[in-house]
Amino acid sequence: MNHPIKAENIITKILNRLIPKPTDFFTLLTEQSSLVTVTIRNLHQYMAQPNPDLAEVLAADEHQADALKIRNLHQLNRAFSTPIDREDIYRAIASLDWIITHCKSTINEMLDLDVEPDDNMRMILDELLAGSEALERGFSALATYPIDSEKEAQIARHAHRRIERLYRHSLAELFQGEVTTEMLRKREIYHHLMDGSRRLHSAANVLHDIMVKMI
Repeated sequence: MNHPIKAENIITKILNRLIPKPTDFFTLLTEQSSLVTVTIRNLHQYMAQPNPDLAEVLAADEHQADALKIRNLHQLNRAFSTPIDREDIYRAIASLDWIITHCKSTINEMLDLDVEPDDNMRMILDELLAGSEALERGFSALATYPIDSEKEAQIARHAHRRIERLYRHSLAELFQGEVTTEMLRKREIYHHLMDGSRRLHSAANVLHDIMVKMI
């Protein structure tokens, strides 16, 4: 006597092996953008009140970021199909990871060069945090209401433009009078923060590209 339910289960298992369940890349990118926000928030807190514990937390953030990036790239490499352009997914993974890398470079340089946070650094971090929060909201919206991502990408890009102005103002204010080693050390920190902002802008552009192709 045939058992249709059992036969159906066997067929289902075979099909699942032959045709793997599609990876939810929207969730993976949302998780990665969320970690960017957590990392920048930690750096923002460090700028407000430096302490060694936060430096260790930031190091741990980068290790977690590496793990997320590797996982997401692995899922992308083995995916039979993707809900959005494969190249856009790769660009999003890479640009989000680079933001965290530059945050880590910033804290490392501050510790190695013995640089104390100043008001300009804190203002730049205010904008970086606002931009990263917009990115997180934008990537989160892709799966449900992608048109909302356009507004969030624009918020992140505006944050980058404000950081550009703050960066130029910071350098102009810093290099007043004879150049000292302290000036050069601080310039390195401003430079790392500016690089992080450029990566933020890149991630916002990728988010916008994905949204345009989806709608």
